[in-house]
Amino acid sequence: MNQITTQLDRIIARLKQNEKLAKVRFIREHGNHGAEINLTSFLAVVAVTDTVLSKKYVGDYLSASVKGEQFLAKVQIFVYAPADENGNGLSEITCEIMQGLKKADTEKIISELSVSAIDFDTDINAIFRKVEFTMEFFVCEEV
Repeated sequence: MNQITTQLDRIIARLKQNEKLAKVRFIREHGNHGAEINLTSFLAVVAVTDTVLSKKYVGDYLSASVKGEQFLAKVQIFVYAPADENGNGLSEITCEIMQGLKKADTEKIISELSVSAIDFDTDINAIFRKVEFTMEFFVCEEV
């Protein structure tokens, strides 16, 4: 999970450099705790929902000289806006995140990028959209 967290942190750090996302606060989801109760501005909650680690040789060929690990992670970013915010503001921020992810992915490890429709979260009295994507990458080493 450390390699996945490191790669995701790099992508989010690059994403946060986008000036249009300056008013968005990015946090990492921890357990089943709600993001916030009194939401006053845009909030992006980043969560890794599924991970797969495969210990395999590079290119699926047995080689005594190079070993590698393949990491696969499903990621969700819940983008919240206060309930009194219009859906246009939320959609603009979500669109910036989608475009920003493409630019932030300098290693080309993101695929299956999608976004949900606007929904309402009654627990925190906020509207939200969910951005989902898959990260897949390899870490190789010579033996």
